Amino acid sequence: MSSKPRDPGPALPCAPHDGGALRALSAEGVALWLDRVSRRHLLDGTLRAWVRGGLVSGAVLSLAAMTDELRRSGTSYQPQVDALARGGCTPERVGRELLRSDARWACRVLAPVHARAGGLDGWVRTDGADGSASEALGLAADVGRRNLLVDVAATRRGLDVLRVCAREGVGTSATLVCSEERFAEVLDAHLSGLEDAVREGRDPARSVCVPCVAVGAVDAAVDDALARAAGARPVPGFAGLTLARAVHGHLDRRLGGERWRALRSAGALPHRLAWQTATPAQVREIVGWRTAHVVSQETAVGTALGPVPLGDSLASRVPDVRRDLNALRRHGVHLGCLAETLTRHAGQAHERERAAFLEAVRDRMPRR
Repeated sequence: MSSKPRDPGPALPCAPHDGGALRALSAEGVALWLDRVSRRHLLDGTLRAWVRGGLVSGAVLSLAAMTDELRRSGTSYQPQVDALARGGCTPERVGRELLRSDARWACRVLAPVHARAGGLDGWVRTDGADGSASEALGLAADVGRRNLLVDVAATRRGLDVLRVCAREGVGTSATLVCSEERFAEVLDAHLSGLEDAVREGRDPARSVCVPCVAVGAVDAAVDDALARAAGARPVPGFAGLTLARAVHGHLDRRLGGERWRALRSAGALPHRLAWQTATPAQVREIVGWRTAHVVSQETAVGTALGPVPLGDSLASRVPDVRRDLNALRRHGVHLGCLAETLTRHAGQAHERERAAFLEAVRDRMPRR
């Protein structure tokens, strides 16, 4: 067997919906989505309890979390792995079926939230595996749930996949968004796909896109760069908040234009931004209407039990954004350039995760 799996994190805190921090976030239109969900969280009722308790309103399935669970002694995936292996499935096919089963299950758990939110929350994000349009469309068709979002990396190849998915009525989450420039390209690809759908007489409301901005990774990378720059003093959280403000402001401007108004009148749903955050402090500091934070169990609990956020920190902050971006450039940090490096490294990490997942599946299959 491979390396030891990560700790599952703390148990559900008592009555999380009574926390003042969560009420304040909800009042500002901010949601928490639980990251690294696997079969164990579905089977033991953890995800359902967190959703019913009001702590989270979305979930993210990942190959890394599934790999950890597959490597556990007595893994909850074993009965399905055995059944699929007896049917002659290859490891690749077994992996695809495990992913689809988890996605269907999680979507059922979040379906009531999705219905209450009018299709604007209650989503389940799942890994798109090989990142192709055919895989994304096939996964969505097999799962067959309106509240599914297929992860698509915001790379050059991924932009084409986003457009195809929008045209074909498949919800997506654009991951690895590390700069305002890349966010603009994601938005253009999605809007183009929506326009294709409308021209072909399809319902654009089926083609939601949730861009997920990697504020945690950007924070860490900028802090590291500033620590090595002469005369610079890193301020934790500064870069992530600046990026969040830039992206939020860009979306506001684009949604005020004629292009979006035409799509909205045709039935398209407004975008929801998601932030890939690392700490409760980042959740409290990045607060904006119709946004979500993708958080670990530890961060979700820390947020629920921590101080109340001070209110919206993103709207009408364009002067702050330009000033702060210029300050970073003076120290040799350009978020657009940094984003290319971060995206490349994240893509390489995903390939390693995919290989580790298939290895873990093979290890669980009966020896012939």
